[in-house]
Amino acid sequence: MTDKQIKRYFNMTALGFFSYAILIQVLAVLAVLLIDLLFPALSSGAMYYSMMVSVIPCLLFLYFLFRNNNLVSLNETEEPSSRFSPPVFLHFFLIFCGVQWISSLLTIPLVLLFQKMGLDLSYSEMAAKGGALNDIPMLVYTILIAPIVEELVFRGVFYKRFKAFGSFFTAFACSLFFALIHSNFLQFIPAFMMGFVLFAIRDKYGLRYSILLHLTNNALAILVNNLGTAQPWLMSAYGLLLLGGSVYTVISLIKNRAKLVALRPDEKGRKALKLFFSSPLVWVDIVVLVILAIVILFNPGTEEMTTTV
Repeated sequence: MTDKQIKRYFNMTALGFFSYAILIQVLAVLAVLLIDLLFPALSSGAMYYSMMVSVIPCLLFLYFLFRNNNLVSLNETEEPSSRFSPPVFLHFFLIFCGVQWISSLLTIPLVLLFQKMGLDLSYSEMAAKGGALNDIPMLVYTILIAPIVEELVFRGVFYKRFKAFGSFFTAFACSLFFALIHSNFLQFIPAFMMGFVLFAIRDKYGLRYSILLHLTNNALAILVNNLGTAQPWLMSAYGLLLLGGSVYTVISLIKNRAKLVALRPDEKGRKALKLFFSSPLVWVDIVVLVILAIVILFNPGTEEMTTTV
């Protein structure tokens, strides 16, 4: 492909992502209004019900949009290169925990800056932590539907869109889109970094296992955030898990540094990055979703009318 063709390919991908992001918001708002109008008894969980009914058609839209439009080399069925096992899952789970702890440290300067500016972070924190255990719509959406849909979109549809340009570029582009779709500054760095871990397990073992890892993480986070206040030992144990995961992650990176060098973008990957960021619609995605995150930050009530899948 020529550079012009590659940029056109990236622009079309960015347009699909933008359409997906906007369509979710529009359908979610309409669903909330309909639920409040037709089923007032369900109004307390309208936000999560609206997400449930919005993400599925949006996923199907994205799937059919790109179904016959990926690069020819990506249309072939790819088998996982390694066999999955419980120790493998534990390995990735610990790295996932470690990345969360490290990314939370990197987010602290942003939190301090926003607090110094007098901004209300309650809605952003709520979106990052989830709701109460007795909120059944929240549990179904956060623990089951969101992980499945997010993986099908970002480690499924967009993975196939980008895979021909190399592993590093695919991991980077999918993680960038994954972070942007959350429209939450407190989730951007964690989502971006965790996207690389989810890519790694998906790339080596298959999509079902990135879904499993994502689902497990969400379930554990909801459980700890709800029970940790009443059970301080649980919060302490979770903190130790995250800290231990970070140590394990650093050790793993050091032990596998030779393999990591091989994962650096080659000439094709560097060229793809350059063309990706010189594609205008990629920047439209970035700017619009960053503006949406800013609007939510300065007008936190608007987050109740948005979805972050």
